[in-house]
Amino acid sequence: MKIINIGILAHVDAGKTTVTEGLLYKSGAINKIGRVDNATTTTDSMELERDRGITIRASTVSFNYNDTKVNIIDTPGHMDFIAEVERTLKVLDGAILVISAKEGIQVQTKVIFNTLVKLNIPTLIFVNKIDRKGVCLDEIYTQIQEKLTSNLAIMQSVKIKDKGDFELTNVRDDKVIQSQIIEKLLDINDYLAEKYINGDVIAEKEYNDVFLDEINNCNLYPVFHGSALKNIGIDELLFAITKYLPTKSYNTEDLLSAYVYKIDRDEKSRKMTFLRVFSGNIRTRQDVYINGTEETFKIKSLESIMNGEIVKVDQVNSGDIAIISNANSLKIGDYIGKKYDGILDIKIAQPALRASIKPCDLSKRSKLIEALFELTEEDPFLDCEINGDTGEIILKLFGNIQMEVIESLLKSRYKIDARFGELKTIYKERPKRNSKAVIHIEVPPNPYWASIGLSIEPLPIGSGLLYKTEVSYGYLNNSFQNAVKDAVEKACKEGLYGWEVTDLKVTFDYGLYYSPVSTPSDFRNLTPYVFWEALRKAGTEILEPYLKYTVQVPNDFCGRVMSDLRKMRASIEDIIAKGEETTLSGKIRVDTSKSYQSELLSYSNGKGIFITEPYGYDIYNDKPIINDIGNDNNDSNKEGLRYLFQKQDEN
Repeated sequence: MKIINIGILAHVDAGKTTVTEGLLYKSGAINKIGRVDNATTTTDSMELERDRGITIRASTVSFNYNDTKVNIIDTPGHMDFIAEVERTLKVLDGAILVISAKEGIQVQTKVIFNTLVKLNIPTLIFVNKIDRKGVCLDEIYTQIQEKLTSNLAIMQSVKIKDKGDFELTNVRDDKVIQSQIIEKLLDINDYLAEKYINGDVIAEKEYNDVFLDEINNCNLYPVFHGSALKNIGIDELLFAITKYLPTKSYNTEDLLSAYVYKIDRDEKSRKMTFLRVFSGNIRTRQDVYINGTEETFKIKSLESIMNGEIVKVDQVNSGDIAIISNANSLKIGDYIGKKYDGILDIKIAQPALRASIKPCDLSKRSKLIEALFELTEEDPFLDCEINGDTGEIILKLFGNIQMEVIESLLKSRYKIDARFGELKTIYKERPKRNSKAVIHIEVPPNPYWASIGLSIEPLPIGSGLLYKTEVSYGYLNNSFQNAVKDAVEKACKEGLYGWEVTDLKVTFDYGLYYSPVSTPSDFRNLTPYVFWEALRKAGTEILEPYLKYTVQVPNDFCGRVMSDLRKMRASIEDIIAKGEETTLSGKIRVDTSKSYQSELLSYSNGKGIFITEPYGYDIYNDKPIINDIGNDNNDSNKEGLRYLFQKQDEN
């Protein structure tokens, strides 16, 4: 049986969870369709998801159809959970992008589609809710062509009747649609175009083969229609998933490569690690190793997903989803076995906000910390840390909705009432200029048996950290080299103003050790002081996070919105007036816009929409901001040694 892993992706409230329910029902995996409104859907299994009617965590279900096992990953639709979506994309063979016929293309639709393109994931488009009053499909097609892609293959003709009724005619029964698809294939495929121009006969099979190839190569995007709530259009979508999206062949004799894309906990608080097996297979009682480490463990319990349920199995083959429950040290992003080269690295959106959190009952502080570290394991971007001086518990966040969800999750799963403090902006630092620092062995005040030299070079904004070693591995072996690299990465967490240092190249260009007294620990402990000296000489500039925004308001409120945007120091790059509404878009500072959504809803009587997506960082031109939480600048021993190294350098 063939296997395909697909993602159901959409902006919030487009109906993707209802589409998933329809696919499960039509394939025979479930006997009754669940409803989001009734909190009975299969994929929104968390109590919190059912209470709120939104998807918070990516969930995996499965069904069999047309001799194909289809694993579906239903993903969140809200921008506060965009990292969950982007982590999931790495394990997909194909995707269904759900677009609401009423709301059209939203900001998150564009974000998701652009990421699908970057990862070369073949995608079907499903235009949902075409039974809604006021739907104009021609406008939807225009939006898709202008904002996503012009390479569409409309697979059905739609006749909209009165009272939300409509009639679908499939491509095989509509000569006009067939002709339009042929025209599109001739337009995008040079081989067919050349044959057509030369007057050569093109067989139907050639058109079909090119049609599938262009989908597989992400050059063509078939568009389907329906109303998932009424279970209309789902049969056609089922057929397309198993016939149009590519299923890959795998060799179970290859070396094992399995990628951890999700960590969850069941109702008994059992840790469940979800892996996509890219090659080889996983078996119970098999000894496996975690890539990049020397750690091995035995697979004691193995599960997979079959027809909508998690079941115990003895083996999971390549291409499928495995679930193991005894791998306590596995983290999201880890590989079991070899690393799979077929996954493209993408820059996942990083949280630009943070907040402290504390329990309402202070006696539950330890329990809260334990719970938050569990949640951080499930969502690494939370990056839970405790301030060594103040004892504050700090989380990194995407927005207010995520804060509310975490508070609710702590209460429902862990029975802890907790409250967040003020949502604050996460700034970053970047070196201003090139610099170099060397600290020598046996030269006071160096207390470590190591000599280290580091060079720092600023990189363009958005580059992140680039580390390079010029010290020979023949002289300094892996354990010493890794100690320096790990220490540099850790040292970058705290710059001159207390923020993470980014967009720099760090070169380890000098190292000296004394055998047998020098140890990797000496190199690990000395590296942060060398890095700090190099950074102090370079100086740093503050970077602040920005968002791309779209504001949609009735025309009566347009003047107020433009005034607000100016106060928030936003750029207005586009203004579109259409009918009774105006849409403005541009770039805005995270710090000034944190609470604007609620403010806009308030004064526009709920009619204004403020949608954002991460844009990245840019130079902050005001007075430098000191990070007042989340670092340990007041460690007296560390500060004392830094001071002594600085004085030695000045002398």
